[in-house]
Amino acid sequence: MSIVQHPLWPEVKPFMRLEKYDRDGGHQHPRYRIEVTAPTSGIVLRELLALEMGCVSCGRTIHPIRMRQGKHGHLYYAATCELAVNYGCARSSAARREYQTVKDALSTNGADHDQPTLWG
Repeated sequence: MSIVQHPLWPEVKPFMRLEKYDRDGGHQHPRYRIEVTAPTSGIVLRELLALEMGCVSCGRTIHPIRMRQGKHGHLYYAATCELAVNYGCARSSAARREYQTVKDALSTNGADHDQPTLWG
């Protein structure tokens, strides 16, 4: 299941944003990372990190919002198993489709960067 079909997508979407990442494809073919704005509330942060969905490739339960290693407060979206669990999931066509789906969903209306309350 795509995160855009997750029941909490409307609550999660305002935290998500696209970030151009030129290192991989250069200026002509940049890659986009799906970053997550860290909430100011610790409770909301824990709720974001606790969110579960199935890996878009193999279906294993994952936590798609993750904290970057070594960078406290830097969050990102990953639609697949962690690389240490199943490297192939991250390189799958299902992963490419999911990232394009999320990119399109974020580009359509633009992400709102306010601090929503999420689940209450």
